[in-house]
Amino acid sequence: MQFFPIKTRRLNPPRDDVLEVLTESLDEVHDGDIVLVTSKVVGIHQGRCVHKDQAERNELVAQEADYVLEGVDTMFPITLKYQNFSVAGGIDASNCGEYYSLLPERPFEAAEEIWRHIRQTTGVTQLGVVITDSYVKPMRAGVVGYAISWWGLHPVESHRGKLDVFGEPLKFSSTNIVDALAAGSAAVCGEAGESTPLVIVRDVPNVTFTRTDTRHEMFKARQDDIYYPLLKHFAEPKN
Repeated sequence: MQFFPIKTRRLNPPRDDVLEVLTESLDEVHDGDIVLVTSKVVGIHQGRCVHKDQAERNELVAQEADYVLEGVDTMFPITLKYQNFSVAGGIDASNCGEYYSLLPERPFEAAEEIWRHIRQTTGVTQLGVVITDSYVKPMRAGVVGYAISWWGLHPVESHRGKLDVFGEPLKFSSTNIVDALAAGSAAVCGEAGESTPLVIVRDVPNVTFTRTDTRHEMFKARQDDIYYPLLKHFAEPKN
């Protein structure tokens, strides 16, 4: 498996055209590739930027986060957004000039839009697209990538029924493909001025491509999650 970071021109807030940048920059996409796109450039494409003079960051967090951990005094609010722990609801002040950047709206529709555009402009048929962001894992230093959304592939590979090295059948094991790819992309994209918001991942083992919406294969209800003893302390969903 190989990761190819793609350097592009800078996308400028408050709005810029990521589809134009994809056309300019992706001239070596092959059938079977997975294209990773950072959420920031997708947010800029949607105009999801707020000038820093127009709003306080904590106001935006309250507006954007799906859940907020209340009553805890930290540097930034601890939140849940798009089924993932995050700091400050994904509101970011870096690499956005005089603006705050917000996470994309309707991220799965955005991934499908990018998937359709790349297929149309390159002629490939077997393709996956993953929109990525970075976050800080509890009790670990540094950021790691995760998938906000995806299109064109099944996100999880099940190992149920396969035999382990001692010949015992596996009952629960599975691999989270899209988050694993996003984590790898964080190691090659950088967080500063590298201007590499795109990554082509090639020769991904055991991936299955599809044209259907597969988000239901990944997400669990909070009460069914192994981390529910922690998740239950978060606020209830917004109406």
